[in-house]
Amino acid sequence: MSRPVDAASLVILRGDPQAPDVLLGRRRDTARFMPGAYVFPGGAVDPPDIDLGNSPEWQGTRFHAAAIRETWEETGLMIAAEGPLPDCAPRDNPFFARLETDGRVPAAGDLRYIVRAITPEPSPIRFDTRFFLAPESVASGEAHAVGELPEVMWVPAAQALTSDRLRGVTKFVLSQALELWLDRERLDSPSRPIRLFTWVDGTRLIQKQAQEDGLL
Repeated sequence: MSRPVDAASLVILRGDPQAPDVLLGRRRDTARFMPGAYVFPGGAVDPPDIDLGNSPEWQGTRFHAAAIRETWEETGLMIAAEGPLPDCAPRDNPFFARLETDGRVPAAGDLRYIVRAITPEPSPIRFDTRFFLAPESVASGEAHAVGELPEVMWVPAAQALTSDRLRGVTKFVLSQALELWLDRERLDSPSRPIRLFTWVDGTRLIQKQAQEDGLL
């Protein structure tokens, strides 16, 4: 049984609150995990993300850091605010080097934690992923294909929910994002529980979990 790897992903929406578009990327057909599927930008938590999340100079967790970094690496969109970059951030890393040059720091406060999903045990590759939501308005740059995603596009969210190129967990996360997108007060509430999505003995299990518990 493989232990799930900590990961983070970011749902980015734009446009009409009643009918927004969502940013999706297509994974390579040769990818070891979810080949050919359409996904949100994201990936595994790296050591620099852990260091930044542990820094008292920054208000965020390793998951916020990973979601913002992976989004920039895969789509070119940067979510950052003016401010000094903590000393723990490696300046030889392209992401942190860009932030240092621009005099900016990852803007964890622009993200809202909405879903946690754990890949079921039978899978040889497993992730324990924290999904966040943010509006395109907080990002700078133009979304384009970079790195692991050969194609990046804005898709009507309603259309994405019916596409057979999105896996069940991706559709579940998107449905949660759309529900919260229409209720800003609930989205912004720190007491709002998130949904934990996983499978147990072949049965889909969805539970509620406190936000702080999922970000430990």
